[in-house]
Amino acid sequence: MDHQTLKYYSANASEIADRYESVVSNLAQHFQTAFIRQSRVLDVGCGSGRDLSALSKLGYDCYGVDATEEFVALAQKLHPELTGRIACNSLPNLGLPFGGGFDAILCSAVLMHVSVEDLVGSALSIKQCLNKHGRVLYSVPSKRLDVVAEDRDAHGRLFIPNQSDRLQSIFTNLGFRVIEKWGNSDSMGRDSVEWESVLIELA
Repeated sequence: MDHQTLKYYSANASEIADRYESVVSNLAQHFQTAFIRQSRVLDVGCGSGRDLSALSKLGYDCYGVDATEEFVALAQKLHPELTGRIACNSLPNLGLPFGGGFDAILCSAVLMHVSVEDLVGSALSIKQCLNKHGRVLYSVPSKRLDVVAEDRDAHGRLFIPNQSDRLQSIFTNLGFRVIEKWGNSDSMGRDSVEWESVLIELA
């Protein structure tokens, strides 16, 4: 993951977690149709643990990784049921967190922070964590008006535009097929931000 982006999230983890926890992700409404019931799910870039907690309440065997130690600690404090189920790890080199063998991977609002050069490696890491016919649900911005220069926002976070088309091509070349994709408004209510979410399956 991009160093400047991680530095911002580490320094502001508590404040960001409060914002995340104050709203329900628009992706949450798709969890039960995207993922097979009671399957083993990995949330890559789990942040405050909000989505992991929602998955846990739905009966999924869920685990998470995040690039910042602050979020790893906060997520388990905010959601005690996730204790021992979150580790510090990040793209593009995930390895096999919690032994791999996942039926599905959630990657919400993460891949726009990955440089173009690291996208193929990131997609390979995701694939290696999956079982046969594993699924990936990811979201990236389709609109981000606060990106000012060199693909960064005012806080210095990396936001690569048009990642969705690149990602779809990369994942297709790695043997995935698109099941569904849709547009989402921003969970935080920001008019300057819109999202595209994509559900893919390893053929």
